[in-house]
Amino acid sequence: MTEQPSASGRDLPPEFVELIRNWFGPRADEVLEALREAGVDPTALLGAAGAGPPGAANIFNQLNQFLRSGSPDGAINWDFALDAARKASLTKGADPVVAAAHTAQTHDAFNLADLWLDQATEFPANSAPGQALSAAAWIEATLPRWRQLTTPVAQSLTKALTWLMDQHADEHPGAADFTRDASKNMLPLVGSLFGLQLGMALGHLSREVFGYTDTGLPLVEPGARALLPGTVAAFARDLQLPESEVRIFLAARESAHARLFQRVTWLSDHLYGAVETYASGITIDLKRLETMVSEIDPADPESLRRAISSGVLAPLLTERQRSALRRLETALALVEGWVEVVTGEALHQNLPNLGRLQEMTRRRRAEGGPAEHTLATLVGLELRPRRARQARELWQAVTDHGGGEAREAIWAHPDLLPTSEDLDQPSAFWDRRRAVQEADAAMDAEIAAFLDHPEGADPDAPAA
Repeated sequence: MTEQPSASGRDLPPEFVELIRNWFGPRADEVLEALREAGVDPTALLGAAGAGPPGAANIFNQLNQFLRSGSPDGAINWDFALDAARKASLTKGADPVVAAAHTAQTHDAFNLADLWLDQATEFPANSAPGQALSAAAWIEATLPRWRQLTTPVAQSLTKALTWLMDQHADEHPGAADFTRDASKNMLPLVGSLFGLQLGMALGHLSREVFGYTDTGLPLVEPGARALLPGTVAAFARDLQLPESEVRIFLAARESAHARLFQRVTWLSDHLYGAVETYASGITIDLKRLETMVSEIDPADPESLRRAISSGVLAPLLTERQRSALRRLETALALVEGWVEVVTGEALHQNLPNLGRLQEMTRRRRAEGGPAEHTLATLVGLELRPRRARQARELWQAVTDHGGGEAREAIWAHPDLLPTSEDLDQPSAFWDRRRAVQEADAAMDAEIAAFLDHPEGADPDAPAA
């Protein structure tokens, strides 16, 4: 006699039924019944995760990998995130192959940009050659920094969920066993979904960036520089400009960033210090999270993905965090403004379409792309220099009055950097700085005179 499938498993593919039984154990029949009644389509479920080509074996293998990729404590599985990033990148089309011609063109562009930048800034050229990268190579090179940025958020989410589960168990002792089962199943799922969301955002971002420095933060070691030939070519086509001109412009921006971060050794720590101050105080809105948890269907991972992408995890900001974000925003604007002034000075006689290229770059940085918005939702950071225009005006005023030497001298110490208040009146920064310098010089002169003649004796008077 042929064994009939259980009611809970009917209308669902047998591979999917087996997977759910392996995952949910004793509660599998309950979950399968809920899935059947909800009309869940496993193929559509995997579509939300950016799964590969259709086919039962492929779909269920990927779903099994997805469900089991999470850590029991909710930590992100970074190998899974990397894999998700690669797959998401490929949804934008095949990753353009970096041919020998691309490498040669990129090297030439960086070399020419260095020659022109030497005339515009005292910060020396980098010793490392510029690279031509594929999108996949960019993902692998920058993932360690993204890990540094996003781990605190994932950890805070895990702590918040664990706290909620414990609270629920205390308030409903009769449901303690169910709560523990839900927590056991949910935490790995949260880690998987967070890694999936992050990986997909990075994968899409890898097809939008020109190099390492688009976000303003140094995503690799100071001094490294690269261009992605596929993105450069697409940008040139969109603008209907010669690709060689666009390549040199972008190489100059990348090289200017690299010179700044390599020469100003404290700058990277200054930026990431602000990020870490922000991250160290991350707290999750527990009321919103509790509402989210109550609305999640445990049989539908897609409902949790939607909740995560909706911004429910957006951190609550303390005053200390707001201060850190203001410091980060100001520093990012100053970096962007400095790069634009220096590259403008270096290229204004060499690139006929410089103005148009600058305007389009400003627009891209101001608007951001879908991938940047996803990262902002996940991490709570918008890495866009909102005050870049004021910073550009400030650096231009310093250059006009004091030249490149005075401009670069401001990077000597973080205490010398313009503040957010300075950006309110950028054209007056030079006058304020000169007034402070003159006051400091007068004070130094008085102190020196006192130390030389503490009793006020006339140095020209004859000895007794």
